[in-house]
Amino acid sequence: MIALAVIAAVVAMCAVAVSLWQAKEAKNAQGAAKNAQEAARQAQEEAQAARRAVEQAATSALQARTALDEAKKALEESRKAAAQAQEAAEASRMLADEAQFTAQQATQQVNELTETVAAERMRRGMPTFAITPGAPDEFRLSYFGGPAVIEQLTVSVVPGSRVLGLSQHNEPPAEHLDVGPLYNGSAITFRAATGQRASAVFQVRAEPWEPVVVRADQ
Repeated sequence: MIALAVIAAVVAMCAVAVSLWQAKEAKNAQGAAKNAQEAARQAQEEAQAARRAVEQAATSALQARTALDEAKKALEESRKAAAQAQEAAEASRMLADEAQFTAQQATQQVNELTETVAAERMRRGMPTFAITPGAPDEFRLSYFGGPAVIEQLTVSVVPGSRVLGLSQHNEPPAEHLDVGPLYNGSAITFRAATGQRASAVFQVRAEPWEPVVVRADQ
């Protein structure tokens, strides 16, 4: 009986030891499972963070592509605008050159006509006049090629010549200015307010001859 009791006690002790070992292993397994669960949770969070990073990167890439497309479009529009501006500048320069050439031709034709008229008047013994700019707003009217003296002649403003008025002394400017007598080979000075002194045009009338248009020449 005693031997059986001892055996039973030993068996019980072994059973207790096995139970304790199993409990320890179960506890270890529970900790490992908890660690695995925590690792799985962290892995899931990292996966979510990675997915959000990928989404943000994709959004940023899309925004960058959109900005690049807009920049390319703006650059192309700038190039077109620059080309149009260059074409407009070239056209304006061509028009300016044509206008200048036309003005030069017109001036040359007027000068040639004036010289022709002056030569014809001299050939016929008619009075010839020349006007040259002097001091500011002053012009010098010279007479030659006609009678020895002209008792009176009239200098007038030509419409469109930008001459505002004529005067000889301190009288108010007027459209017509009577001067004289004027001797052959002599000259008189008068005043004329104008913006372009070198291209001012006047009309000179001396009876009984027809009036003549005279351009101020330097």
